[in-house]
Amino acid sequence: MHDMNNFSDIFHNATEIQAMVRNMDDSKKKHAALKTSNPSEYIKTLIAENHTLHFNYPSIFLLHLEDKLDATFFYMLNQKRRVEKGEITEDEASKEVGKKLYGRWVEPLTRQESVPKEETYEEYYKRISKNK
Repeated sequence: MHDMNNFSDIFHNATEIQAMVRNMDDSKKKHAALKTSNPSEYIKTLIAENHTLHFNYPSIFLLHLEDKLDATFFYMLNQKRRVEKGEITEDEASKEVGKKLYGRWVEPLTRQESVPKEETYEEYYKRISKNK
């Protein structure tokens, strides 16, 4: 039995998490003027309208609030979907994510190269919208 006072007890699948992020997109657009005129009220409003995302997935909420979500988020979400479908185990998904993050962040630094820019959240959605 879930304790409804503790949002973090509730499981959400990858599709539900993606839907919560898309709902936050709507909140961000709806309250865009508030972001500059009253930043603290903007944050309170986004928390109120996106409470499940904020309490269950605070890192995702914060990254999205700060416009820092990128294609890595979608890769991780896809790995979660694959686990949910039984295509891979959680351990395999974790290893694949680790390899991807290592390749993205660590390898360039070991070669003394700059870390390549990742496709932004907005760029990702523009690209997939064109492919539909």
